Amino acid sequence: MPTMTELLSKPQNLPSVPEVVRELIQSFNEPEPDLLLIAGKVAKDPVLSAKLLRLANSAKFGCSRQIATVKEAAVRLGTDTVRNMVLACSLTGSLKTVPGIDLKHFWAHVFDVAALAKQLSKTQGNKGEEVFTCALLYDLGRLIMHQGLPENLVLRICDLEPHKGRAAAEQAVVGFTYADVGAELAKQWNFPDSFCRAIRHHYNPLKADPFSNEAALIHLAIALSILQEEIPEEEPDDCPHAVALRLGLTWQQCRNEARLLQEQGHGYAA
Repeated sequence: MPTMTELLSKPQNLPSVPEVVRELIQSFNEPEPDLLLIAGKVAKDPVLSAKLLRLANSAKFGCSRQIATVKEAAVRLGTDTVRNMVLACSLTGSLKTVPGIDLKHFWAHVFDVAALAKQLSKTQGNKGEEVFTCALLYDLGRLIMHQGLPENLVLRICDLEPHKGRAAAEQAVVGFTYADVGAELAKQWNFPDSFCRAIRHHYNPLKADPFSNEAALIHLAIALSILQEEIPEEEPDDCPHAVALRLGLTWQQCRNEARLLQEQGHGYAA
């Protein structure tokens, strides 16, 4: 049975991101990253630049005047937003196919979670960009496990998931979870420790020590994002009330942000 270390040691199992993105990731560890330096690095990658500009000029993010260059996008939208746009653009193309997973649906859900977590964070009075980044990465471990584990183990996990939940099913079958894999990958990519903790603990945030606000926001956003069609007026029984309470968020605030996402969408093409 493969270990997590073995799984992560094989390049064919891992998302492939451009070198400029790996360099950009280092800026998450800098207190005041150089905006124009980041823009200059992104501009050297024509494919990434084209994706960024298309996104920056979309209805969700577009300003009154067309953004023509990466530098202009960085100045007008800000370091954090552009950095997350670049990360989002690169991740969606990082794995072409994954057995048993519809990647378009997968990324659409990830962007829903990320957008909702960001808005919930802003409701708390934060900027929300940091949790958006963490949420972009929270489910990468699932892709890696589907890509690298033998098919019989993946099927066994899928059989147990409806009864145990995904993380518990994975733990029972292989001894580690998708969250462990994602957190370890984030560590290898040199994301800050706070990001790695958020990824590792998002499925059970109240057990995290120390508490991770980002992990709890992602957990709540996942629960809200899977509510179908109608967001109820009253808080449903299966809503993670204790997590929302720890975050200082009411059901009305959660409901309003979830409805807004349903109406407006996340703005990212999967």
